[in-house]
Amino acid sequence: MSRILQGATAGSSSDAAAFNARRQSTISQAYTQSEYSESEFGDQDNGWDDWEDEDGMAAADPKCLFCAEIFPSAREVFDHCTKTHGFDFLRARHQLGLDFYQSIRLINYLRKQAQDKPSEAEQTSSFVLEGKEAFLADDQYLRPVIEDDSLLFAFEDLEIEDQGDYNHEETEILMPQGDAKRMHRSSWEDERLFAVEVQLQNTEQQFQEYRARVKASFFDTLEDSTARSTVSQVEDDEPSKVVVPQDEGNYYFNSYAHSDIHQQMLNDRVRTEGYRDFIYENKDVFKGKTVLDVGCGTGILSMFAARAGAAKVLSVDNSDIIEKARKNIVENGLQDVITLYRGKIEEIKLPCKVDIIISEWMGYFLLYEAMLDSVLVARDRFLAPGGILAPSQTRILFTATNDESFLNDSIDYWNDVYGFKMSTMKENVLQEAVVDFVSPESIVTNTVTIKDLPHQTITVAGLDFVSDFELVMKHDDHISAFVGYFDTWFTRDGQDVGLDVGIEKEELKKRKLNGFTTGPVYTRSEETHWKQTMFVLEKPIELKKGDKVKGTFYCDKNHMNPRALDLRIVYEVVRLAGGAEEKADLVFFLR
Repeated sequence: MSRILQGATAGSSSDAAAFNARRQSTISQAYTQSEYSESEFGDQDNGWDDWEDEDGMAAADPKCLFCAEIFPSAREVFDHCTKTHGFDFLRARHQLGLDFYQSIRLINYLRKQAQDKPSEAEQTSSFVLEGKEAFLADDQYLRPVIEDDSLLFAFEDLEIEDQGDYNHEETEILMPQGDAKRMHRSSWEDERLFAVEVQLQNTEQQFQEYRARVKASFFDTLEDSTARSTVSQVEDDEPSKVVVPQDEGNYYFNSYAHSDIHQQMLNDRVRTEGYRDFIYENKDVFKGKTVLDVGCGTGILSMFAARAGAAKVLSVDNSDIIEKARKNIVENGLQDVITLYRGKIEEIKLPCKVDIIISEWMGYFLLYEAMLDSVLVARDRFLAPGGILAPSQTRILFTATNDESFLNDSIDYWNDVYGFKMSTMKENVLQEAVVDFVSPESIVTNTVTIKDLPHQTITVAGLDFVSDFELVMKHDDHISAFVGYFDTWFTRDGQDVGLDVGIEKEELKKRKLNGFTTGPVYTRSEETHWKQTMFVLEKPIELKKGDKVKGTFYCDKNHMNPRALDLRIVYEVVRLAGGAEEKADLVFFLR
């Protein structure tokens, strides 16, 4: 389920997929004005109700972000800001990829500056935005400075109008030439029409989330309401509370809204055929059963299950792609078996318990994007006793490589950039884990398991982990990076797969299992879109055969963005010949 974002080399097709997915997320977030009942949030919510009257939105004419001038429309405000104050809000928002909430914060920040320092704001000739400013993450700027500020609900409508021009311009600049095909105007228009179809559904939810968030932060006494969402387990007399990741502006779901990213995943034959083979080779397991597909995307896994004889398939997704999935289901005549539900699995209500849960939830380094959390919530809410999950088990593996190309790309590149030294650009660059392909010939140590995840029993709390490891050199060589990847198993009964069981095709067949690896492979047909995750060392470690690297691996969700990972590797070098003690404590992240 992972997006194609990290570690793509320049000129690769995955760069284009990442750019397009990010571009399209802006379209799919677009919304129109919403209708709310009066006093929806009680007496404390005054200031919000002023936004609407019986005839619709009652916001005043929009005001400039920098000065006191008022204009008939938001379009004229932003044009004025560009020409008079040197700041093109729409272009900056699009080029920096600011999400819905960051854009809200930006508007309110500028409003606050103009309010506190009006003379300085009016004289602003060029407000520079880099996208890393602290106020873009500061929730105090979610509270409207002007209570009936029409810009807060108008900027995304203007983004929709400008999308073709901006996208065409950035496509010419950013999309790689050669192996990535340029999008024709007709393709842009098709996607735009699709965005218009679904935006009415997104509007209510997104703006309601914003209102609820501001209310919780500034009118209620709830603690930490912006970081986590608490939901109840349905159909129980005493609901249990589950903590799940909360997305600002639904960025995560919107990134899966359009066709290009799904084509990338469907083209991953190891991934897609791995699921298909398990389902089709075990039709007796699926026959007559009720199946839940979590994060159904295009509906491909749901259709596999229906074709395998499932009596009922419940397909859930919170992305706009579900609207296309509906058409896919009908086109293949499976609408009598498959029912689609739009919403978050943590919150949605389903009509019954299920016998099987299928989901392609895996991210880079397995846990990036935190979708397994949602699958485990689905398991606890909806899986009937004796039911199974597919896949049933995953395993994170750890090894080391002598490939220095990643070090050269990350560090040495800045030593000579068109004849100039740029050493400052090296700062912290190695802390970002690299997602790319590693050649199996470059692996110089044994491979060890650092996390085993039996899906039937593991808890959300168990997804953050600390694990000791010991890597032994196969021959005299050096280590330039540590490498992480994952293996995936499907079992008919959900039973655990022992650590002694390998993922090779012969062993899977012998044990009547299905599965696949995302590790280093010899042929391109066996590569997956997950690639491998590299933790690059600033300086290679020279070692002899039998020398060891012993240490501890730490993996935690980022506390600000629980879909991201904070990673730490603490290790020491143990040489057979003895010598000076060598230790290191390295910090990495996946964003």
